[in-house]
Amino acid sequence: MKVMFDTNVYISFIRNGSHEEQLLARDTVKYISAIVLMELWAGAKDRNSERLLYRLQKPYMNANRVISLTPSQYILIGQFLADLPNNYKGLCRKASFLNDLQIAFTALSIGARLYTQDIAHYEIISQRLPALRITYLTPSQF
Repeated sequence: MKVMFDTNVYISFIRNGSHEEQLLARDTVKYISAIVLMELWAGAKDRNSERLLYRLQKPYMNANRVISLTPSQYILIGQFLADLPNNYKGLCRKASFLNDLQIAFTALSIGARLYTQDIAHYEIISQRLPALRITYLTPSQF
């Protein structure tokens, strides 16, 4: 089974070892969204964090399992945003929602199950993308 993890799952694992069972499951083929790597690197504030991220990304890079979106997929994301109901229009200006939307489309593009702690964003996204398979994990304490 193909799987992807949202940025918050990696952060929880790095900070306190949460979600180890899912991240290290042997019966899955793990992929990472380029957006997740971007978010993780944006949070790297010191040399130790950078070394950790190099170690994290290396197996994905070596196995060619870093997934990026195509121009056609970005058009679909734009259409998704244009069609959001008015009560969600404010989300279009939030980087965290836009990144989660890109991560969702990335997982969907390869048929991967997406693991996340962010119920709020992905409940909205999954209403419009019923083919997206999501597993919600319990948020850890930071």
